[in-house]
Amino acid sequence: MANNTAKNPLIWHLFPCFLLLVSLFELAYNIQNRMDVISIFIFLGLSFVSYFSILYRFNQTVHDPLNFSLAIFSRLILMASFPLLSDDIYRFIWDGDLMNHGINPFLYTPQEILSQNLDWLNPILFQKMNSPNYYSVYPPINQFAFFISSFIGNGNLLLSTITLRLIIMLFDLGNIILIKKLLVHFKKEPNLVFLYALNPLVILEFTGNLHFEAIMIFFTLLSIWFLAKDKWILTAVSLAFAILSKLLPILFIPLLIHQIGWKKTFYTILIITIITILLFLPFLNTMDLASHLFSSIQLYYGKFEFNGSIYQLLKVIGWEILGYNPIAYTSKILLALSLIGFFIVYIKSKNIFEGIFWIIFIYLIFSAIVHSWYMLILIAITPFIKWRFAIVWSLLICLSYFTYHSIPYQEHSILVIIEYVLLGLFMIYEINRKDIYKIDF
Repeated sequence: MANNTAKNPLIWHLFPCFLLLVSLFELAYNIQNRMDVISIFIFLGLSFVSYFSILYRFNQTVHDPLNFSLAIFSRLILMASFPLLSDDIYRFIWDGDLMNHGINPFLYTPQEILSQNLDWLNPILFQKMNSPNYYSVYPPINQFAFFISSFIGNGNLLLSTITLRLIIMLFDLGNIILIKKLLVHFKKEPNLVFLYALNPLVILEFTGNLHFEAIMIFFTLLSIWFLAKDKWILTAVSLAFAILSKLLPILFIPLLIHQIGWKKTFYTILIITIITILLFLPFLNTMDLASHLFSSIQLYYGKFEFNGSIYQLLKVIGWEILGYNPIAYTSKILLALSLIGFFIVYIKSKNIFEGIFWIIFIYLIFSAIVHSWYMLILIAITPFIKWRFAIVWSLLICLSYFTYHSIPYQEHSILVIIEYVLLGLFMIYEINRKDIYKIDF
């Protein structure tokens, strides 16, 4: 980070802080729906201006108290808001309501539950959720949080939302603490924590829109912390909980071979497997229930598309050659390419941060579905590596919100192209910088 303390008195620090808070407040409370993409872009743009201003100009130790206060308050200011850019909240509370009435959320689809005419069902949840015909895909830690929010909310949608927000916000603040502790441990600049702590997309998608990747990131970082302390059993337990909040960290397990060797990695896999089975068992205690989960996952990755990069290219080629979108085939091609990429990372990467970063990047770049919150783990890892293109991507990926400007939602390929072309150009710029290890932000 650049040293500009002498040229930037503390009084000037207040302006970008104020601008960030105002922008987040407007996004949370004064935009009625996500079809108003112009307003969304304006305030997102202002929030990123504030973010980059703080990173470049107000990043020295003397600024830490205000920056940490801003990180906390920017999340607290969203506490009473309702998610603007995501409708996943309706499925979250739906699943929680089912458990509060003794029904396994993996047993029935919402459509099947609705047909039972249960008098306690909230029809608004069904009307607004985006997955009425699919079984739940959320792992046990998520389901436990849904249960708590439904129990406390007791039919009050806003109260349930605030309960979930408090849970996710606490984990997100935990991420900030862990990132700083890890930076100190690895003798890196502690102020790099603000790459994550003040990132507007992190604040908006986690505390604002309630995505559980925040919890996955927490347990992933915790596993790295224990790994750094040579506590591989606790590393295994933490990684198991990361998987139990989002299945994706399964991909990180082979990276441990370079860190703790084959034997301890084997025992780590054993510990993770036992914990995962024990916590999934109350939900998936029959083959039919397990098939419900996997059918929804398979359907999700074999049918849906959103903001994919390589996928879009294959889609265009498919239309030109076949006259239709061959997603059933392209998904298999993308999976094969991903596996090849993973294998290369597993072989070459001896740094756990670099390994996780590239595993996630490869996963996303070959995915047909790339929602903005999917890439936020890259922001959490960025302080520990030399690359900064994920920070730029966190701004560019906001273009995907334009999809919501109309109903039915319609993705605009030109914006997807702009997003990934600009990302690619910045990556080329980083690769060709001679002072790559001294990038300022």
